[in-house]
Amino acid sequence: MSKSPAKQAPAEKPPVPVKQKMAKPISAYDDPAALRVLMQNARRLGRDDVWQEAFRRLCTLEGAGQTEPLHRDFYETLAAYEQLLSEKNGRATRASRTRMKLKSKGLVACLEDWARSKEPSEGFELLVANGLAEMAGEQIVLKYSDQFSPEAVAGAKARLAALAPASKD
Repeated sequence: MSKSPAKQAPAEKPPVPVKQKMAKPISAYDDPAALRVLMQNARRLGRDDVWQEAFRRLCTLEGAGQTEPLHRDFYETLAAYEQLLSEKNGRATRASRTRMKLKSKGLVACLEDWARSKEPSEGFELLVANGLAEMAGEQIVLKYSDQFSPEAVAGAKARLAALAPASKD
């Protein structure tokens, strides 16, 4: 038997969390490109809180040019959908079918069609899959229900109700 003490491997230390101060608060950003860079860095560093806040700011900026609240909310939703599409595809992606429908039929008709359709739109599914159901067009229809047909309001309610977990009796 050897009298030398057994060598032990040094214990691994957990990584030290990086504490970085941001140059300015996210609410002070007014450049969408800078916000997208911030979002990429937040993802890389595992800072979902920063990503969420930058994402919301990006959407707010996209709707900021609209004077009517309904239009502002719609363009925020459109920005959210396009950002998620871009991340999913790995390149800048516009919601071209939505934009064509918006141009040809108008904003209210676009939301009406989404709410009244039998199947949820790709935008609805993508927003819900990313935990952003509150940004779906169906929420806009409910928020401004006085500007939409009763069928559209009923369709929006039904689609959103289907997301809620069934209550157990």
